[in-house]
Amino acid sequence: MPELRYNRLLGITLLGLSFISVFNKPIFGITELEILNYLDELILVLCLTLLSAVLLYSKKIPIVHLLVYTFLFYSVLISIILGFNSDTIDIVLQSLINLKFLFIFLTFILCFKNNSRDVFKFYNYVLGFALVGFFMNIILGADFNQFFNMQIFTRPNTPMRYGGFLNPNHMAFLMALFIGVVLSKAKNSGNNLKLVEWIKILASIAVIVLTDSRTAIVGVVLFFIAFYWEYMLKNIKIFNAFFGVLAFIFILLISFTDAWALLLSNLKGSFSMDGYYIRGIMINMAVQITYLHFPIGTGAATFGSLLSEGSAVYEYFGVAERSFFVEKRGIYDSSIASIVGEYGFIGILFFTAIFYRLKYFLVKTYQSKNRIMVNGLFAAFFFYSTTNPTFTNNIYILLSIPVFIKFVAPTMHDVGVNKLN
Repeated sequence: MPELRYNRLLGITLLGLSFISVFNKPIFGITELEILNYLDELILVLCLTLLSAVLLYSKKIPIVHLLVYTFLFYSVLISIILGFNSDTIDIVLQSLINLKFLFIFLTFILCFKNNSRDVFKFYNYVLGFALVGFFMNIILGADFNQFFNMQIFTRPNTPMRYGGFLNPNHMAFLMALFIGVVLSKAKNSGNNLKLVEWIKILASIAVIVLTDSRTAIVGVVLFFIAFYWEYMLKNIKIFNAFFGVLAFIFILLISFTDAWALLLSNLKGSFSMDGYYIRGIMINMAVQITYLHFPIGTGAATFGSLLSEGSAVYEYFGVAERSFFVEKRGIYDSSIASIVGEYGFIGILFFTAIFYRLKYFLVKTYQSKNRIMVNGLFAAFFFYSTTNPTFTNNIYILLSIPVFIKFVAPTMHDVGVNKLN
């Protein structure tokens, strides 16, 4: 397969657009440039064009690319023939949006296969800028949000959730990924965690606590399980100690916070269409759709996706008049629910195969041996997808992809050592 010849200007342009996309809200809050409202679509079109151009001239196409384009064709065809949405344009657009993460990811791999250093720089700039905004938010409080014209996030027991230039959930996701990067680096070096690495991890957890994001904590736990997996398999004492610490933390959460009561409330609210935990309701509906419309689901642009507004599926379940669906609050928050509902059992098989081959393609491209931590990263990403739009939201996508590449691409130090050897 021919490589996409690395063009410095092209690469910097893609990364520059990606940086602006990640921090779109504060930049728009200051400039009010209308073109920023179309930046996500511009990046998708750019990546789709670059990826398609390379594949057209390829003698041998990797399996993951074939799977992605096959699924795109399948999504459009099956949705037109058997889906609940009769608008062909909506179907085509939503099919592309549902594959946005994969199109951008594969383009990044092709563009930066031999120049991952630029991706590392992009990641460092994003992390640094986000942290500056976060600490400014802590110092200035609501004045920060008002100056940048950004929403103030609160919960009943949390007067203000800090996020800085990102919303709190995105900021927590970034810090969970950073902890994964710290652990991955230590894993690659073959060393135990040093004091400075523990300080970074604890500081990141402190940031996550201030964002009041519960999902991020579970993501961090998944990274630690991946990091200590080999140790736990070899030493039962370490295994018991690790899960003993988790049990202790769990007991503290039950004793001194409302986390357990909130979890039970959310679970209870998920089993009824009259409940108030919309993410759980969407997952509940997705499971029912998989059973009722086996094996193909209801088709693109019909359920839990951007172009599903006013869908007949919501009428079928009797929820179309509920405030969540009228005001479009939370119905797009679960990528897993959307995929399962729109594509059913066959969609689950397709995405399982695609992500399996994506991991293989990623590891093979960068000739990485860091497979355990990569598995941990995929596990954390999929867990996030149950309650967040990680497949379709540009911020989640552009925060994730550089970290995937950092997990597998050799650093400049590694390259130098390999040359010496």
